[in-house]
Amino acid sequence: MKNFFLTAAFVCAAGGAYAAPSTFQQTCSNIEFAYLGSDAGVAATCLTAAGAPNQTSIVVPGISNENGTLTRSGGASSFQKSCGNIDIQITGTAGVFLTALCRDGNGNSQSTSIEIEGLGNNDGNLAF
Repeated sequence: MKNFFLTAAFVCAAGGAYAAPSTFQQTCSNIEFAYLGSDAGVAATCLTAAGAPNQTSIVVPGISNENGTLTRSGGASSFQKSCGNIDIQITGTAGVFLTALCRDGNGNSQSTSIEIEGLGNNDGNLAF
């Protein structure tokens, strides 16, 4: 039986980078980008340790739009204010990517993506 107490170490290094890959996609489904108030987040249905599904969501911190490219930054995410067509892409069990079309300094839209790292399933709840 899989251990559903999946957690990911979250260590903030210079530049706001996360230390561990995301693991929640192994025990969660219906994964999607979500606006949580004015914040950018991820919503999913995740299994608890007992195997019950639980609707959960979490704010994704520290992503900004730098001239049409998604980058890591400190503090709250701000990319959602200048990007559209925002989506979550799962690459097997190894990668979770935030994709978007983001405005650059000339007002043009650029296709960009960034890996969401350090996100896990803690007994049915998304957690960094």
